[in-house]
Amino acid sequence: MLNYIRAEIYKLLRRPYTYIALGVMLALEGLYASMFAFHNAHSMATPFGGAIVTIIEMGAIGFCTCLLTGDIVFAGQYKNSTLKNEVSFGLSRTQVYLGKFITQTLLSIAYLLVMMGFFLGLCAVCLPMEPSAGFYSAHEGLVIVGYFLAVGLPLWIAAQAAACMCLFLVHGEMAGSFLYVGLVFVLDTVLEVAGMLIGGGAGALLLKVIQYFPMRMLNAAKTVVGDMGYLGKAWLVGAFWVAVCTAAGLYGFHRKEIK
Repeated sequence: MLNYIRAEIYKLLRRPYTYIALGVMLALEGLYASMFAFHNAHSMATPFGGAIVTIIEMGAIGFCTCLLTGDIVFAGQYKNSTLKNEVSFGLSRTQVYLGKFITQTLLSIAYLLVMMGFFLGLCAVCLPMEPSAGFYSAHEGLVIVGYFLAVGLPLWIAAQAAACMCLFLVHGEMAGSFLYVGLVFVLDTVLEVAGMLIGGGAGALLLKVIQYFPMRMLNAAKTVVGDMGYLGKAWLVGAFWVAVCTAAGLYGFHRKEIK
């Protein structure tokens, strides 16, 4: 397994796609930070703490990044007919599936560290560190962002498991991507509408269940900063989604005919 993961990491590090995707995201972050600097030069200054807390409004980017890193690692193996070579080489389907999921997760975490480090560093250089009236101080901003990332990490890993499942179970990157978007961004809304229309005990159950979808939990994290109980719940929910998606992906992949 370790040799397979090392091989997958070696391949992704040699793909231009890996660096182009990261470069585009860093460029967008640089543009976003420059907007604060431009605003500061022409109006009331936004300090470091006030700028970095806007990260909590961008949790959806993490879920989109999971699909991106999944695509980088999976590399269209159904389209290129390379997945059957790995299986025929003697690797078990479990090794292939888990190896790619772990590699995807490691790449996503690496992207997260680089992107957060770049944005925080850029804001520290370009923006005043002293707090202004109506804004968070640097320390307060870092605490809020740190808590948000601590809650988000297990939920993003859960989304990574969903992305891996979709890519393995569906032929065609576009179809797999649409399935992922449906699961992560749309399904909770569909269930919410269904719950309101059904009413009664079943409707109430649906409305309660959707609160444990990764996107819903991450959006709610911004209102409970510092709540360690909610942080623990996020990790339990993330572990549940990882287990369910991985089990479903492995089951489907073992039954799937590879052409």
